[in-house]
Amino acid sequence: MRLIVATLTILILITSCTKDVPETEKKITKTTDEDNARKTIQNFVDAYNINDLEKAMSFFDSDYKGVVADSDDLAGVEALSQELVNSQKKFPEGKWELMIDEVNISGEFAYLICSGSFLMPDVIEKKSNPVYSEKSIRILKKQKDGSWKIYRYVSTPIFTYDQK
Repeated sequence: MRLIVATLTILILITSCTKDVPETEKKITKTTDEDNARKTIQNFVDAYNINDLEKAMSFFDSDYKGVVADSDDLAGVEALSQELVNSQKKFPEGKWELMIDEVNISGEFAYLICSGSFLMPDVIEKKSNPVYSEKSIRILKKQKDGSWKIYRYVSTPIFTYDQK
């Protein structure tokens, strides 16, 4: 009888302990995925800001599509690459400033809501001022190696006024 009670007790303890592990692992994985998705976007912005377009392009999925309100849609990395090259030629001193407002992970996709501004140096005020601001959703796709790549991009311009 003692052997049966002891065996049942051990089974209950083992079963109850293992139920918490998957939930904990899910939370750790989700947090890690959120951090890695954030880093992907930040690394893209950093690469763009130092004019390293080859590195910037490495953060995009081969099936990339982008939609910007009041602009032509971009389909594919070739079109995106040409857009980035044209942007760098037109605004060589321009820099992106991006804030990630929210990150949600669902399966193999990460959804990031971002606010961003494209800044240009102002020679009179001796500082960079936004010439374009946007609100965007960036959808990242998890790759087979566990990294994230920018898969979709949808943005709309917003207008902000600096009251200072």
